[in-house]
Amino acid sequence: MSLLKSSLSAMLAVAVLFAANIPLQAQAAPVTIVVNGNTVNFDQPPIERAGRVFVPLRGVFERLGASVVYANGQINATGNGKNISLHIGSTQASINGQPATIDVAPFLVGARTLVPLRFVAQSLGATVNYDNGNRSVSIDNGAGGGAPPPVTITPVPAARPNFIHVTAPAAGTHVSGTFTISGQTRPRSAIEISATSGVNIGGIPVGSGTFNNTTTADSTGYFSLQVHVAPIPGGRAAVTIQSVAPNNGGKVVKQVFYPI
Repeated sequence: MSLLKSSLSAMLAVAVLFAANIPLQAQAAPVTIVVNGNTVNFDQPPIERAGRVFVPLRGVFERLGASVVYANGQINATGNGKNISLHIGSTQASINGQPATIDVAPFLVGARTLVPLRFVAQSLGATVNYDNGNRSVSIDNGAGGGAPPPVTITPVPAARPNFIHVTAPAAGTHVSGTFTISGQTRPRSAIEISATSGVNIGGIPVGSGTFNNTTTADSTGYFSLQVHVAPIPGGRAAVTIQSVAPNNGGKVVKQVFYPI
């Protein structure tokens, strides 16, 4: 009996030791990111989620010659004639104002914003290749190993009146009580956004109160702001955007409606 107990104990010890080593052996090597032939080092390493590689917001895209603006969870990347818009926690995106869907939403790790590498790089016109054996992602936008190409932003003509172009969500898109509205206007314009939600019940309008907040368009004219309204099933959100351009550049107001 003692011999049997000793054998069982030895087998159990070997099994525990083997199980303890499995996570170490199965732990995947970190993903390497190479842009135009140069390896990119991150303070926050790339993360794989649902088969997609995510990287810090500015770690790669500025190397591809793109400028990035982040505010209130809204991410706008501009470069190579493309404007890409994403939002933290949302799989809805847009490319040059056209709706697009990503598999996995951008997310936060501490103070870092991580975005899907392939989607944004390809949206900016770069070629993306993944070497599974070496766990390496290679990105090439034709710029070679030198400095990234300059970002070309078409300036708004000084003589053009102020304007508001809503890029997301498109008018008529179903929204919830919280959504982010983004668009373009004259650079550095003061933006004021107000919103109400309501519905007609028996011909009588019923509202839920109002939302009001302000922001400022960046140097390219892009702006974004998160809107909060009380959702009323079957109702709609009425959003009013006002843009006041600096240096007497003009004031313009636009209203957009979204079903809830």
